[in-house]
Amino acid sequence: MKAPKKRGAAKRPRGPGPRLRQWLVVLALCAVTLLAYSNSFSAGFTFDNKGLLLQDPRIREATPQNIGLIFHRTYWWPYGESGLYRPITTLSYLFNYSMLGNGDQPAGYHWINFLLHTGNVLLVYALALRLMRKLWPAVFVAAVWAVHPVLTESVTNMVGRADLLAGMSLLSGFWMYLKSAETQGRRRWAWLAGLMAVTTVGVFSKESAVTVLGVIALYELTWWKERRRGRALLLGCLAVWPALEAMWYVRTAVFAKLLTPEFPYWDNPLVGAGFWTAKLTAIKAMARYLGLLVWPARLSCDYSYAQIPLATGSPQDWLAWTAVAAVAAAALLMFQFNRTVFFVAGLAFVTFLPTSNLLFPVGTIMAERFLYLPSIALAVCVVLGLYAIGRRAGVARLAPVTLCLIVAAFTARTWARNSDWRDDVSLMTAAAEISPNSYKSHRALAAALYDSDASHANIDRAIAEAERSLAILDSVPNWRNNAEAYRQASSYYITKGDLLAAPENLRAYQKALDLLLRSKTIVTATYEHLATKEPDQAKLADFERSISDARLRLNDPSKALDAAATALELDPLNAQTYRQLSTAFLANGRADEAAVALIQGTIVTSDLSLRQDLLGLYRQGLDSKGCATVPGSKGPAFNPSCEIVRKHTCAAVAATIPLYLRIQRRDLAVQLKDSASRDFGCPAGLLNQLLQEGSPR
Repeated sequence: MKAPKKRGAAKRPRGPGPRLRQWLVVLALCAVTLLAYSNSFSAGFTFDNKGLLLQDPRIREATPQNIGLIFHRTYWWPYGESGLYRPITTLSYLFNYSMLGNGDQPAGYHWINFLLHTGNVLLVYALALRLMRKLWPAVFVAAVWAVHPVLTESVTNMVGRADLLAGMSLLSGFWMYLKSAETQGRRRWAWLAGLMAVTTVGVFSKESAVTVLGVIALYELTWWKERRRGRALLLGCLAVWPALEAMWYVRTAVFAKLLTPEFPYWDNPLVGAGFWTAKLTAIKAMARYLGLLVWPARLSCDYSYAQIPLATGSPQDWLAWTAVAAVAAAALLMFQFNRTVFFVAGLAFVTFLPTSNLLFPVGTIMAERFLYLPSIALAVCVVLGLYAIGRRAGVARLAPVTLCLIVAAFTARTWARNSDWRDDVSLMTAAAEISPNSYKSHRALAAALYDSDASHANIDRAIAEAERSLAILDSVPNWRNNAEAYRQASSYYITKGDLLAAPENLRAYQKALDLLLRSKTIVTATYEHLATKEPDQAKLADFERSISDARLRLNDPSKALDAAATALELDPLNAQTYRQLSTAFLANGRADEAAVALIQGTIVTSDLSLRQDLLGLYRQGLDSKGCATVPGSKGPAFNPSCEIVRKHTCAAVAATIPLYLRIQRRDLAVQLKDSASRDFGCPAGLLNQLLQEGSPR
């Protein structure tokens, strides 16, 4: 017989216990996240990844010198300045490149990004569970957010790591603050110390991590009547403050040596707009962000000029402003009806504000990576909304089933979006399709097509994309325009001309020259407009060398020589200047002067490749007596006793002494005069006269 049950005996719990259930939730969230990003680990070094990961010399080796450079230079050093200082993010690249040995293999970088994002997913789950006090709604919030397609620019894009690190700092810092507010004594101080530490890491990973202070304050103000944790709020702010102070101090020291960064008009046209136009356009862009959160079907890595037109008061503008106003009003109303929704909406606004262009212009008018943390609000609102609808309709399974479908749809879209990041061609093809009015998407696609095929079989397609880019830029005033876009297109036409036979190639070369001249006009206009900025002589010389080369291809040697001579005036310390000048002299039938240019270039730049060019010139018949070179221990050497060598060398020395005096290197001019007189028998009287004529009176 069965023993009778004792009255009051506890029933056996159904299903797993609380701890096991939490572990199962963690595993499920990790699995869903991994499924969504399972095809991302082979995505290559696209877009900005090449400059920040493959071309940054600081991350090649983990040496004290490189670490010092990381902390004493800006994020984009040595290739440019954009007002960004993110040493912790760069250190993480160093960890991948040299310490893990990933180098130019992308998988390791993607795994670190995936682990960071997964950690953030679990933090979102923990915070959602705390806010909602219910397991399954919290699970769905984390799952919806984990696989939202708009996050791919932060997760699949390797240099999106800055968003991941800053996001982890804010989420974990907020969690630590909440724990500190509920504890006393040493445990409280430990949590506050953790808050200070993670905030320090965050602000040195990405500037937007400073918003943790606003999130903490917003949380306490939202539930002030219920909590009244004024002391906890004060301590939390005091814990965050040293990190903000450290960031301000270090950034000030680093940027004090640099010019104030200027954001190009073509990346963010708001920098050239009036105050109200800029603000209203920024609000219009917010409507686009909201649209991407709700319907992330069409995603792009670029929204540059002129994908988002400046606000003019058109019906589309009013529709966008109305949508933003309606969402803002609904969020404010939630303070009375659902504080959780009010808080997450406020969290979205606070974390988005630094990149919104409302307070100050940033480097781009719009970027999907700016939604990494704000998109949490959408997940919360969708989950709470569906559960509310299910309760009112009396259908308990409505919310779970619908949310499972949403997670599945988002996972599929994220998985598909990951493939766009495979290489530059696939990424920029998608960008050009989704952002057809962006000059940069077409320009970048042209560059990707050109670089992807060494034979340049697709040169016509690259040129077509470049022309689309220039068609968008053509209406921009010269002083605001992008000279490099025209110059880049010019190089494509040069390549096309090289692939064609005469006379068809002349049309391509003429188009290349026209684009070079337009590019030069843009550069000149920019310097004229920015009267306080000194012209970049090396950059202008580079234009002149390219113009000289194009004119040579068009069989116009006289003007080619003029351009090469101008380049010499602008940039006399560049070996390429002398090589181009020599080529132009040869095209004009002036072989002796071509040799003199190469010798002068060797003297000034010490570039031994110019000596090789000179050897070739002598062997091609200029050295009719065959005495210019003699055998040497390291190969052929020039013979100072040969008449033609003496003649060319003395002429080069005579041209170089005034140059040295012009750049205020009289010491080099004197040394050159002495060695030329001694070794080559150059007339000392003439050289002394050049020294005297060039001396300041």
